[in-house]
Amino acid sequence: MSFIGNAVSQGRYLKPDDDNAILVGTAFLDKFDTRLGRKLVLMSQDEQKNIASRAFRIVGVFDAEMASTEKQFVFIHRTAARKLLKLKNGVSEFAVFLDDDSRLKDLQSNLKAALPPDQYDVDSWRDLLPIMTALLRIMDGFIYIWTLVTFVAMGFGIVNTTLMAVFERMREFGILKALGMRPWRIIRGVLTESLILLLLGMTGGNLLAVVSTWPLSRTGIDLSALAAGAEYAGMTRIIYPLIDGRDVIIANSIVLLLGLLVSLYPATKAARFKPVEAMAHV
Repeated sequence: MSFIGNAVSQGRYLKPDDDNAILVGTAFLDKFDTRLGRKLVLMSQDEQKNIASRAFRIVGVFDAEMASTEKQFVFIHRTAARKLLKLKNGVSEFAVFLDDDSRLKDLQSNLKAALPPDQYDVDSWRDLLPIMTALLRIMDGFIYIWTLVTFVAMGFGIVNTTLMAVFERMREFGILKALGMRPWRIIRGVLTESLILLLLGMTGGNLLAVVSTWPLSRTGIDLSALAAGAEYAGMTRIIYPLIDGRDVIIANSIVLLLGLLVSLYPATKAARFKPVEAMAHV
């Protein structure tokens, strides 16, 4: 899970016998006005909840994507950490990385049920990063509003396009009714045309989405211009877009159903044309 393995830019990495060595970030050096080779006193709370401190020598400096990471994290050997915190052979924290965020709640619930609550605290990243969680909720709200506006605009566009096509073919519908075609057949015909157009549009839109998202999923979107705000929320400066199959199915289903629903008005309009008036229309 850690990035520190290949992030050392100055000095060296920790060795197995480095009980008094420490790695710090580049921004950390600037913040405390120190440099490679100097001593650093690290203070924390041990297992008995007493203040524990120990001197370390800076042997390496690492670079991270965010300056806040370089300021907040330092690395020492596990043996030295156990001595500092009086953990003996214990471990203060286990971190689990999931490739699917949808499994987070189930895993957290299972761990809480399996582990003694008086000995273990099971927290997700959402619990540990409340600002990030709040920001994601705000972004979800904006996405819902944007999606609603987009679908409403799409509905008006479909109605306008279908209605224009119906009025341009008014004589055709008048002839069909004069030949005895029932109104529900005209409605079915207009809805079939709308369905074909919707399927073509959805296919083209999905292909464009895949083509535009595929390269960005590898290179990422650089948010360097907004780095300060992103760091405040705990976000990296590069985000990688991902196409979720569930979102694709939901969006396409809404487009299909909404498109057919709004096409009912032009279809009903076409079915109500009177043969005499429709055939006299120029």
